[in-house]
Amino acid sequence: KVREFQTFQHYFKRINLRMDDELLNRLKTVSVGEQPYQTVGEKSAAVLVVLCREHGEWSVLLNKRSEELRRHPGQICFPGGMREEGDGSPVETAFRECEEETGLGRDALQLVAVLPTVRVYQSEMPLTPVVAMATPDTFSTYSFTRNPAEVAAIFHTPLSTFLSETHHSVECNPAFDVHHFSVSSGGMTHDVMGITAHLAICVALLGLERRPEFPYRLPEQYLLVETTLRQRIENLV
Repeated sequence: KVREFQTFQHYFKRINLRMDDELLNRLKTVSVGEQPYQTVGEKSAAVLVVLCREHGEWSVLLNKRSEELRRHPGQICFPGGMREEGDGSPVETAFRECEEETGLGRDALQLVAVLPTVRVYQSEMPLTPVVAMATPDTFSTYSFTRNPAEVAAIFHTPLSTFLSETHHSVECNPAFDVHHFSVSSGGMTHDVMGITAHLAICVALLGLERRPEFPYRLPEQYLLVETTLRQRIENLV
């Protein structure tokens, strides 16, 4: 019986590893690669979407911004921020910001994909989403070092959250929809919204290759996404 149980465990471990490979490969197929900044001194930003297998399912890392920050205080976001002098590429910006905000450095992560740069509605500032992977159960075992000047809380939630209609709501506007996800962590409930919600939906549907349980459309103005990627996302929804 012990041997049968071990065989059973090994079988499901192989299935999980294959599913992991499939998710990572799907994201890699839409990657534009690690490219250097093209314009000297241009204002731009990058975020790091950190994925990790927690208790058998993919989870994603999120920050709550400090209430003391001038821009977007208290909002939920991915680790990330503005390009700084010395950053050679959006990947360098994303990894540097993640380590500054959470203590999770590049040596603990594996680069998975660089998604096409998008432009934020109103500001039109270029923002590059970078996807990375941590080793299994990192989120529940790693001692995060929060930067209190920038980050009020660090938490994670299943990636599938962003395809589920549970705890989902939406504000419909002519130009774009504002999606909201009510996420609970550590006895607190967080509202994941705006560009963070849109990027989370895109990463989830591309990686998990599942349709959202709610109507979804890529905003024409809020996110100006590269054409091939836009078509792939629209085919899934």
